[in-house]
Amino acid sequence: MIAIDHVGVMARDATASARFLAEILGLPAGLPAGPDGENVRLAVGGSGWIFYFPAEDVPGQHIAFRVDEDTFTGVVGRLRATGVAFGNDPEDQTNMETSDFLGGHGRVFFRDPNGHLFEVMA
Repeated sequence: MIAIDHVGVMARDATASARFLAEILGLPAGLPAGPDGENVRLAVGGSGWIFYFPAEDVPGQHIAFRVDEDTFTGVVGRLRATGVAFGNDPEDQTNMETSDFLGGHGRVFFRDPNGHLFEVMA
Protein backbone atom coordinates (compact mmCIF):
# COMPACT_ATOMS: atom_id res chain seq x y z
CA MET A 1 0.00 0.00 0.00
CA ILE A 2 1.11 3.54 -0.72
CA ALA A 3 -0.76 6.58 0.54
CA ILE A 4 0.11 10.25 0.86
CA ASP A 5 0.40 11.11 4.54
CA HIS A 6 0.75 14.86 4.12
CA VAL A 7 1.67 17.65 1.74
CA GLY A 8 3.80 20.50 3.04
CA VAL A 9 2.65 23.96 2.00
CA MET A 10 4.55 27.13 2.83
CA ALA A 11 2.56 30.14 3.99
CA ARG A 12 3.29 33.62 5.25
CA ASP A 13 0.74 32.99 8.03
CA ALA A 14 0.20 29.26 8.59
CA THR A 15 -2.83 29.71 10.85
CA ALA A 16 -4.66 32.13 8.54
CA SER A 17 -3.85 30.00 5.49
CA ALA A 18 -5.20 26.83 7.08
CA ARG A 19 -8.30 28.72 8.23
CA PHE A 20 -8.90 30.03 4.68
CA LEU A 21 -8.72 26.59 3.08
CA ALA A 22 -10.75 24.92 5.84
CA GLU A 23 -13.50 27.52 5.40
CA ILE A 24 -13.64 27.13 1.62
CA LEU A 25 -13.57 23.32 1.70
CA GLY A 26 -15.95 23.06 4.68
CA LEU A 27 -13.38 21.26 6.85
CA PRO A 28 -12.78 21.43 10.60
CA ALA A 29 -10.18 23.97 11.71
CA GLY A 30 -6.51 23.04 11.48
CA LEU A 31 -4.52 21.95 14.53
CA PRO A 32 -1.21 23.35 15.76
CA ALA A 33 1.71 21.07 14.94
CA GLY A 34 5.47 21.04 15.18
CA PRO A 35 7.74 21.37 18.20
CA ASP A 36 6.56 24.90 18.99
CA GLY A 37 3.11 24.73 17.41
CA GLU A 38 4.28 27.01 14.60
CA ASN A 39 2.88 24.72 11.91
CA VAL A 40 -0.77 23.94 11.27
CA ARG A 41 -2.06 20.61 10.03
CA LEU A 42 -5.36 20.47 8.23
CA ALA A 43 -7.09 17.09 7.85
CA VAL A 44 -8.32 16.50 4.31
CA GLY A 45 -11.05 13.88 4.47
CA GLY A 46 -9.58 10.49 5.22
CA SER A 47 -6.76 10.93 2.74
CA GLY A 48 -4.13 12.75 4.79
CA TRP A 49 -3.10 16.20 5.90
CA ILE A 50 -1.96 19.50 4.54
CA PHE A 51 0.82 20.83 6.76
CA TYR A 52 1.23 24.60 6.60
CA PHE A 53 4.76 25.77 7.40
CA PRO A 54 5.52 29.45 8.05
CA ALA A 55 7.88 31.01 5.50
CA GLU A 56 8.70 34.49 4.23
CA ASP A 57 9.27 33.35 0.65
CA VAL A 58 6.28 31.35 -0.59
CA PRO A 59 6.56 29.70 -4.01
CA GLY A 60 3.11 28.97 -5.43
CA GLN A 61 1.96 25.36 -5.56
CA HIS A 62 -0.95 23.63 -7.28
CA ILE A 63 -3.03 21.26 -5.16
CA ALA A 64 -6.15 19.52 -6.48
CA PHE A 65 -9.02 17.87 -4.59
CA ARG A 66 -11.58 15.42 -5.93
CA VAL A 67 -14.91 15.76 -4.11
CA ASP A 68 -18.45 14.50 -4.41
CA GLU A 69 -21.14 16.65 -6.07
CA ASP A 70 -22.65 17.95 -2.81
CA THR A 71 -19.24 19.00 -1.49
CA PHE A 72 -18.48 20.69 -4.82
CA THR A 73 -21.72 22.67 -4.61
CA GLY A 74 -20.78 23.72 -1.06
CA VAL A 75 -17.28 24.81 -2.13
CA VAL A 76 -18.66 26.95 -4.95
CA GLY A 77 -21.23 28.50 -2.60
CA ARG A 78 -18.53 29.36 -0.04
CA LEU A 79 -16.26 30.83 -2.72
CA ARG A 80 -19.13 33.06 -3.88
CA ALA A 81 -20.16 33.99 -0.32
CA THR A 82 -16.61 35.01 0.65
CA GLY A 83 -15.95 36.87 -2.61
CA VAL A 84 -13.04 34.66 -3.67
CA ALA A 85 -12.59 34.74 -7.45
CA PHE A 86 -12.71 31.35 -9.16
CA GLY A 87 -13.00 29.88 -12.60
CA ASN A 88 -13.14 26.60 -14.46
CA ASP A 89 -10.14 27.36 -16.68
CA PRO A 90 -6.57 27.20 -15.35
CA GLU A 91 -5.74 30.03 -17.76
CA ASP A 92 -8.72 32.14 -16.59
CA GLN A 93 -9.18 31.46 -12.90
CA THR A 94 -11.64 34.33 -12.47
CA ASN A 95 -14.33 33.57 -15.08
CA MET A 96 -16.74 32.43 -12.31
CA GLU A 97 -17.69 29.33 -14.36
CA THR A 98 -17.95 25.83 -12.87
CA SER A 99 -18.41 23.48 -15.83
CA ASP A 100 -15.72 20.82 -16.21
CA PHE A 101 -13.80 20.98 -19.49
CA LEU A 102 -12.89 17.29 -18.95
CA GLY A 103 -16.53 16.20 -18.72
CA GLY A 104 -17.02 15.84 -14.97
CA HIS A 105 -19.75 17.39 -12.82
CA GLY A 106 -17.77 20.57 -12.18
CA ARG A 107 -14.30 22.05 -11.71
CA VAL A 108 -13.01 25.28 -10.19
CA PHE A 109 -9.61 26.85 -9.68
CA PHE A 110 -8.94 29.55 -7.09
CA ARG A 111 -5.94 31.12 -5.39
CA ASP A 112 -5.33 31.57 -1.70
CA PRO A 113 -3.72 34.71 -0.21
CA ASN A 114 -0.27 33.08 -0.64
CA GLY A 115 -0.79 32.58 -4.37
CA HIS A 116 -1.26 28.80 -4.18
CA LEU A 117 -3.55 27.48 -6.91
CA PHE A 118 -6.23 25.12 -5.60
CA GLU A 119 -8.41 23.02 -7.85
CA VAL A 120 -11.63 21.32 -6.79
CA MET A 121 -13.36 18.85 -9.12
CA ALA A 122 -16.38 16.58 -8.89
